[in-house]
Amino acid sequence: MKYELTQHAMDVMLSRGIQKEWIESALEFPSYHKIISDTEEHFFKTINEFSNRCLKVVVNPTNLKVVTAYFDRNMRKKGCKNENQV
Repeated sequence: MKYELTQHAMDVMLSRGIQKEWIESALEFPSYHKIISDTEEHFFKTINEFSNRCLKVVVNPTNLKVVTAYFDRNMRKKGCKNENQV
């Protein structure tokens, strides 16, 4: 994985039951990827092993750090895709 985990990302992984492999998969093979700004990108991935929930991974591409990760309820309703893909 080319991204480094911040302490916050490691903390939320532990508290939310998110596996590092899921984050790596979201970054390498996202279901959907959105560039927010020069310093923020969102990667989404359906995690089959976790009831097909949609994992959102927020990264800072300028310093190659994973900022946070969580299961996004709104994206799950869209099938872990953007509005144009549905």
